[in-house]
Order: sequence, then C-alpha cells, then structure tokens
Amino acid sequence: MPGPDDRFLTPAGRNLLYLRIALHTAARYALRPGRFGWSPAAFLRFLLRALRLLLVFRDNKPVRTASGWKIDLYLPAYPSRAFFSALESKLLVSPPMPLTVVFSMTKACSYKCEHCYQHRDGGDDLPEDLLLAAARGMQDLGVAMFDIEGGEPLLRLPRLLNLLRALDDRAELWINTTGAGLTPAALESLKAARLFGVMISIHSPSAAAHDALTGVPGSFETACGAASAFRSAGVAVAVNSVLSEGEIREGGLERLMDLARGLDADFVQLIHPKPAGNWLGRRESMQQDPAVIEQVRTLHRRYNSRPGGYPCLVSQVLEEDEDRLGCTAGGVDRFYLNAYGEVQPCEFLNLSFGNLREEPLRVIMERMRSYFPEPCSDWLCCTQSAEIERLFRENKLQRTPLPWAVTKTLVEGWTRGRPTPLYKKLGIYKR
Repeated sequence: MPGPDDRFLTPAGRNLLYLRIALHTAARYALRPGRFGWSPAAFLRFLLRALRLLLVFRDNKPVRTASGWKIDLYLPAYPSRAFFSALESKLLVSPPMPLTVVFSMTKACSYKCEHCYQHRDGGDDLPEDLLLAAARGMQDLGVAMFDIEGGEPLLRLPRLLNLLRALDDRAELWINTTGAGLTPAALESLKAARLFGVMISIHSPSAAAHDALTGVPGSFETACGAASAFRSAGVAVAVNSVLSEGEIREGGLERLMDLARGLDADFVQLIHPKPAGNWLGRRESMQQDPAVIEQVRTLHRRYNSRPGGYPCLVSQVLEEDEDRLGCTAGGVDRFYLNAYGEVQPCEFLNLSFGNLREEPLRVIMERMRSYFPEPCSDWLCCTQSAEIERLFRENKLQRTPLPWAVTKTLVEGWTRGRPTPLYKKLGIYKR
C-alpha cells in the first residue's frame, strides 16, 4: 500500500489525475466505436457526460488505494474494471442503472445503537440461495459497488464470504462493520475473497460517547483496533460517523478527522442523522441547520485541500445538495436490500417496493424506478418520515419497512422536490 504521504492528492495533483482519467477514457472508448453506433457525435456526448459526472467530485481529495485512485467513496477506483462498468451503467444505459447497493445480508448484531435504521425491521434472514442470486442479479443490472452490511456481517462470516465470492470484478466490494468479531483468520479470508474496503462505524471521537450510543462498553476500542488491522492488511478504510449537531458545533468533526488521521484512514463519511428506524418520525437535530451545514461545507473544503495525511472528508449534506447529486435513492444512484429481502429506495427510507421471496428483482426494480422517473432534490428520509410513521401506526404494523401495499398509498401522491439540475446537464434522463 502507498504510504500516508503519497496516497492523498491536493488540488494540483488532482487536476493532473482528472486529465489522465479523461485521456484514458477517450482512448479506451475510441477503440470501441460500435458502442456508439459508429457515431462520432454519440462518442463525444459520452465523453462530455463522463467529464461532467466526474467533476461533481472535484471538491473531494483523491485517495490512492491498492487498486487505483478513488475520487469518491461510492465510485469504484480508477482504472479498475468496476470504474468503467460504473460509467457505462450511468451513461450508456437508458434509463441509467444504479451504481451502488447497500446490501444487508443478516440482522445478526450484538450492538444496540440508538440511531439504528433497522431497529424495527423483522423476519428471518433471506435464504442464502436467494441472497446470492440477488447479488448476481444486481451486478447484471449494472451495480458497480456493493456496500455489504448486517447487522454485523462478521458475525455470519461463512455467509459473508460466499456472498463476496459470488461477485466478479465488475463490482467493488466493501463491508460495513463495527469491527466486532474480527480475527486474523477472518481478515485473511476476506482479503482472499477480494474485499476492497471497509466502512467502520465510529460515531464520536470520544470513546465514552461512542460506547454510550452503541450500548456496548469497549466498542470504540474495538472499532479503532479493526480499522488499524484492516489498514495493515492493505484494505481501504472509511470511518462512518453520525455526529450530532451539537458535537459538530463544538469541534467534534475536527477531532474526528484527527482521530481518523491517527488511524491512517482513507475516508471519513459524515452521515447526517436520519429520522428512520429507531428514530422514525424524529424532527429535531437532523443536521438541517444552515449554520451547521455551512460549517461542514467549510471543513469539507479545508480538509480536502489540506496536505499532511488527513483522509478525504465525504459529507452527505453536501453530496445530497440540490446543486450536486440531490437525493439518489430509488435506484437513481443507489438502493437498499434489507436482510429479510425487502427492496427499499434507501436504507433510511422505511418503504418496501417488494420482497425477493415473492417477486424477481427486475420486477421490483422496474416498479420502484417508475416512482423515481427522474432524480429530485428533497431529502426524502426527512420530508417523508412523519408520513411513514403515520402509516406505520394507522396500519398497526409490527415491523418496518412498510409493505408494498401500504407504500403504494404514499408514493402515488408524494412530492420529491424539484429535479436535480445535474442530470439534465448530463442528458441521461429523457423527462
């Protein structure tokens, strides 16, 4: 693996990397004119779209990994096969295919996280034959990044390894983990199964605050130890963190970045609190305060232009801004499969468009995409939470997500905000 001094690019190096990607992409597809119907105009449109898409991430700090350069956490590393699969799925297919799935392979978990978006989910884990078939089907649809989670996936290691082995190099493979259950033998097996990276939950730079949120004493030490072990093994590491507004105001994000730097992490992903699962219907402290968002924006720019081994800061409140990607749920760029087999627009939207135990993946995906015909800007996890909670209570449901029959009553009349301008510029949606 590259050392800490040479794996992060500051602005000058970033510009050269973008030039390299542009030239490589042009040369790669110039040799495949049949992909564009032998039309020079179609070829040039593709190149312009690719450049506009990649420039969305120009405020990020590119990170060098063992497999290439990551210019965004959810875009596969350049120049991997998965990187070009992602470009093709997004820019050469109509309608564009989702790039990312958050894939829950088990509900097994020993933690009691206060904010858990799966807290009210129920049912047994999806049978393994359906689980593996779903993964292969998603890859055939164009999914180029799998973010595999639980519960805690390390608690079902044989099932996790079978899932990783079912996928080929058209996709980049990550797991979400608390670090609980990691052993040297497990780490060796995960590497052999082509694991690219891990997203490790550290929800505060304070050990006491993190342990209080997870409900497990020692969980902070476990997470930090796992991060170090994965980095030593050459696996990319992202720190996932749900910081409160109060902690951000008091310098918590700066302390978290210092911690992540000490752990030699590649990314820090700041996830704003979501009114889902255990917090379904919650209205306060959802990181929508304009002053807090501006503070995060300032820190995003500072750390991503700063040398000295600081990881790339990825902030959901900025990625989801209407002037960038907007809401990417519903298969626009991402979707979610829960452990029972429910296909959801996003892990933070407790809505199901169908279950893989009852219907094929393609049928469910077509249904869901029909309610997301073009990308829009509202944070649906926030704007629809109260209505989801109302339907949950009125229908006397015992578990989330809302089943399709109930979901349908909501989505047929919902408002998703104004269309996200980026996609009109890309010209990849026809509406």
